[in-house]
Amino acid sequence: MAENHIENSQNTEFENEKESSGKETDVKAEGTGSGKKKELTKGKTVLFSLISYFVLWIISFLLLILLIRSPLFSGMEVLMYRGIIMIILSGLIAAGLSYAFKRLKKVSWLDIKDYITVFIICCCINLAFFILIPVTVERSVSVFMLSYMDNYDRGYTQEEIAEIFFDKYVNEYGAFEKRFNEQLETGSIVENPDGSYSLTDTGKFIVKMFRLTADVYKTDQRLVNP
Repeated sequence: MAENHIENSQNTEFENEKESSGKETDVKAEGTGSGKKKELTKGKTVLFSLISYFVLWIISFLLLILLIRSPLFSGMEVLMYRGIIMIILSGLIAAGLSYAFKRLKKVSWLDIKDYITVFIICCCINLAFFILIPVTVERSVSVFMLSYMDNYDRGYTQEEIAEIFFDKYVNEYGAFEKRFNEQLETGSIVENPDGSYSLTDTGKFIVKMFRLTADVYKTDQRLVNP
């Protein structure tokens, strides 16, 4: 009788241990499953964020083109400065669209940092593109030279190209006057009472930055130290 009682007691303890172990396994399995779900949800959120940023940048880029082609701020003669204003406007509109999307779709993960991120991404990418392409096309001597040779498809000597450059680009198109007036407009130079012109403090600071840049990146020193 005593032996049977001991044996039954041992069986009961074994079954209790087995049941407890099973419950622990189930809890661990549930925890693992919950962790995977959280990771999957986080991954989807990151992916959706990246896609949203890309779409909003495309929208801001198209808006930039429309704004540049519009008469808005058309009185500004310096393309680069007008473009910077348009880039800021398009970035603000893109950030505003992200806020509107949150309000309409009730997206919980969008917050102030996302609006700021959208604005910064749009402005940085659009500014890099604007300076590298449109501003270069508008100001580059190489663009003028290659375009002229394409319009008048024949052979040219180097002397002929140089003469065409001075006659058309410098004199007829007023390249010097345009650049000179830009510096007056931006406050880099100022007209003195006697009709002469001199550098302002802003102009001197800009020259220092140009020389520092030329020194760091090893560009042609003759342009900053003529």
